[in-house]
Amino acid sequence: MTEKQIVDEILRYLKDDTYNYAVLIDGEWGCGKTYFAKNALTDAIENQEEHCGRKRAIKYISLYGCKTISDVQENIAWNFAENAQAKIRDRLHWKDRADTVVGNAVNTSRQIGNIILKKYLPEAAVYKIAAEWLDLGSFIFLIDDLERCECPINEVFGFFNELVEHEDTKVIFLANEKEISGFAENNNLELQYLLSLSKEVEWPKGEDSFFYQLNKRNSNLLTFDEMERRRSLLFPQKEANGQYRRVREKLIGESLEYTPDLNSIIPKMIAHTSCSMEAKEILKTELDYFCSSMKSYRHCNLRTFQFFISKVIFLLDELEKVDGIDDELKAKLQLRISSDTFVSVVIYKSNYKPPKASLEWLKDEQEEKSTFIKEYIENGRYDFKTFRDNVFVLQEMLATHLDADDPFNIVYHEYYTKTQDECEKALNRLVQRLSEGRYPTSLYAKIIMGTQRLIDLGFAEAYMDDIKNSMLRNIESNGNVDKIDPELWYLDDKAFKERVSVHINDINVAITSRSNDAKQKSIQELLNEDDWVNKLQTYVNPTNERFVQDISVFEKAPVEQWIKAIHSATPIVINDFRKVLGEVYPRDVHRKSFDIDKTTILDIRKQLDELEETDLIKKASLGWLAYQFDEIIRQHMPLVNNEG
Repeated sequence: MTEKQIVDEILRYLKDDTYNYAVLIDGEWGCGKTYFAKNALTDAIENQEEHCGRKRAIKYISLYGCKTISDVQENIAWNFAENAQAKIRDRLHWKDRADTVVGNAVNTSRQIGNIILKKYLPEAAVYKIAAEWLDLGSFIFLIDDLERCECPINEVFGFFNELVEHEDTKVIFLANEKEISGFAENNNLELQYLLSLSKEVEWPKGEDSFFYQLNKRNSNLLTFDEMERRRSLLFPQKEANGQYRRVREKLIGESLEYTPDLNSIIPKMIAHTSCSMEAKEILKTELDYFCSSMKSYRHCNLRTFQFFISKVIFLLDELEKVDGIDDELKAKLQLRISSDTFVSVVIYKSNYKPPKASLEWLKDEQEEKSTFIKEYIENGRYDFKTFRDNVFVLQEMLATHLDADDPFNIVYHEYYTKTQDECEKALNRLVQRLSEGRYPTSLYAKIIMGTQRLIDLGFAEAYMDDIKNSMLRNIESNGNVDKIDPELWYLDDKAFKERVSVHINDINVAITSRSNDAKQKSIQELLNEDDWVNKLQTYVNPTNERFVQDISVFEKAPVEQWIKAIHSATPIVINDFRKVLGEVYPRDVHRKSFDIDKTTILDIRKQLDELEETDLIKKASLGWLAYQFDEIIRQHMPLVNNEG
């Protein structure tokens, strides 16, 4: 039922004097029924009571943690006690309600009055002081957390049935009813499982796969599934539910199922957060995604959404601290972080696990996930550097995912469905975006192919000149650029393939030239920088080739500088350096450059033994590095000696 439907029915119930009963508003945990009851429903009730002239007060009472009926009564007493001080100040009008006080005292209200008596007031004065509020028919009770009350449900219902039948009290329960019936089923659960282990019972044979597995194992051990089967045979679930239904039937006149209106509630929750206006706008744009995802995972839990907001606001604030974010990709990054965080939160809070080997499970296994966000959601682990690195990886990935209206799609994919004017506008926009560095080099080959195809149809060749000039400028400004993969093997038109190859070759020549220029930066300069290992990686393999060229590296800097850089490095940097070393001098590969690097390598290896290190992990890392140098020397020295 919608909120409006429930409000209308509750208002009708409050005016109904036909017979006495209570109403149950049933909803999943966290679906927002408490918020609804304390706000929209309470406002509607108060408005109706005002217009009807009855002005019955609403009492919201939670039964959370109550273990006995005495606890329930005490919760009610504490709630009423806040009115006691006001009543003490004015006693002039008590006598008019003496009969009501006495009548109520005989019934359930006496139990409540006694509790207040012991806590606050002298025994002789309790009924006088409590005169007005012991008339429980002048109140409307909102009883929340019924399923979290630990005392027997028949006692709870019996107590409130006294209020409803004998004092004309209106009672509205808020609960997750399946948890109430589940609680009724699970009484004496330990004894039920104990009986399931009995060997005195001749248990019916099961016919499912569990028993096939049991026989196949040739084992007398019981699985949990078999224990549950036996327990359910002895204590059927339907019968347990039936007992609960019989108890509730006397008290609960009708049950109203609360279904949260996510599309109206979530925007209100976002509006009441303390985050920036920018963050609020980001979250608002994801409203449809949030609602559909919660329904898809069958987890319409607003407490989960509150948890999500607390997490995503922090991550979006941290994103503002990351330097080097592309302004055009920032919005996409914000949305991606928001959606990844939301899904991680819902999966974590709902304990969602798709069936193994199902299509959904296979899809889930193959999807890219932000393990960093998952760790932060589930364990609270956060490190800014790791977050920043993940952001840059995500930014690089998003750069290759173009919007549907990007001009590249028209030039390369959809040109034959457009007019000449539309294609020319797309080419101009593409040149503009290319000049701004909006496309990764991995798309350069396709951009050239799409442009050449249009030129072959009669478009101006000047477009290709503008595009190549923009590409060359981008290459000049970028540090580490991969060569363009022509990807022309599928083209049947040899003449077209040749024209495209010429343009791509021009770009690759520029990339090679830029890579050679990058090598001019001396090793000595690299070793003085904090990220010297990353710069060294770029130096030895500027275009990310599969194999590193045979080039000398170590002789380009003095031994002391190498040792200083290695000794000041952390274990992870030493590990990265070993990877670079493995690329420069791979196992089972003889490098001619060793002849040039030999003296420096031998000196580095000798001084590694002289380094003093107290950190056990770093000490081990230096030992592994020394061993790697030993292997390189052992691999090359015999050949060097033979040549000598």
